[in-house]
Amino acid sequence: MISPVPLVLFVISYLIFCAIVLRYCFFADPESSEMAYFVQIVLPTKLWNRSHKLFGDSIMKVMHKISELFMVFVYLFVVLGCWCIVFFHVYPFIDESNSVSNIHKYIGYCVFVACFGSWIVTHKSTPGFITPKTFKRYDHYAYDPLLFPPGRRCQSTNIIKIPRSKFDRIKYKANIPRYDHFCGWVYNTIGEENYRWFLLFLAVHVVMCVYGSVVCFLLFRGEIREKQLLELTFFDRATGESVKSTWFIVVQFLFAQETAVCSVMIVMAVMAIALGGFLGYHVYITSTNQTTNEDGKWTDVQRWYKKEKKRWDEAVAAGLVKPGGTEEPPKEKKEPVVGDGDVTCTGASTTPTEPQEETSPDDEYFDPGPPPKNLHNKGFRENWMEVLFPISLRKDALKHGGYSRPPPGAARKKQGKDMPRKPAPPQQKNKAT
Repeated sequence: MISPVPLVLFVISYLIFCAIVLRYCFFADPESSEMAYFVQIVLPTKLWNRSHKLFGDSIMKVMHKISELFMVFVYLFVVLGCWCIVFFHVYPFIDESNSVSNIHKYIGYCVFVACFGSWIVTHKSTPGFITPKTFKRYDHYAYDPLLFPPGRRCQSTNIIKIPRSKFDRIKYKANIPRYDHFCGWVYNTIGEENYRWFLLFLAVHVVMCVYGSVVCFLLFRGEIREKQLLELTFFDRATGESVKSTWFIVVQFLFAQETAVCSVMIVMAVMAIALGGFLGYHVYITSTNQTTNEDGKWTDVQRWYKKEKKRWDEAVAAGLVKPGGTEEPPKEKKEPVVGDGDVTCTGASTTPTEPQEETSPDDEYFDPGPPPKNLHNKGFRENWMEVLFPISLRKDALKHGGYSRPPPGAARKKQGKDMPRKPAPPQQKNKAT
């Protein structure tokens, strides 16, 4: 029998090693980490260029398409593989077990359909597209001077940047309303009109993993009780000794007898924890009316606020400024640096695309005031209604917002390039009497 202490130490060391590699090589921002930059950019680029010289254009085009769908292939391989084990190993186990009802087999078929049905719906759904024709339908979010200041245009499409929108450079090459992130598992961009389906996809897979793990656990618990494995004496072939049963020995025995079922139970249990945490994160940002893209931006804003607040408090303590005075913000003060990189399942890049000053000049101070708040947070119920029933798909969508339309007068002159003017009606000449 294998000693439990070395095995536990090996598993813990392996998990720590995997966590370190994932954290510093794959989940880190390549713009701020040399190791992540090498693993995510330098190494793939060199391999791609070398392969391009070796195989030629035609083969590399096919390889490029396969690389785009790599995460989809991984998803199908893992999920379909687990379901094959369920159908060919877990279901016969259920038939032989007296502890688990056969009704779970039929529930499993329903879960199988829900699993791939939610994937297909999320994959086929569209996030919505901002074009000159659909502009008014998506123009229902107020401008935020910190995250989404007015007067900006998309550098790719030259369309006015609606608050919370972002240009999708991965799949659609279009402006996406309420942009959240690009999900490689379903190979689709998640935005205003399909974020609800992405949440459904996550919820179904969390339920699937939790449910499958519990059923497998009940099967093994019934096996232990029915065969009284904890009361048996096991024979160690390596030493020739008889060993009294323990929990660790029973686990080894069951793993040797039902390797496939044990493996799929471990995979589902681990994925239930990972997907559960990911779903919990999206439930949180939905409840506060944020997106994955905006969550990274708010991190930048909070970092900027803490620095300015700290500088102000230190200046007050040193007597350089008077609290409650009439000091005006410095003329050269910059807005907080807000990253605008691509957003995927691993999160957004917090590095700005253009270099900016993050704090005001060293000899000038200003009180940043109270902590900035999310202007789009309308309360728990309204935030969820906005996701489950997108504003752009409602019958009264055109009645909402209009924040990007220039007001009359001076504002129209200032934003005259943003919104086209209506041609003036021809003037009628007075006829001579």
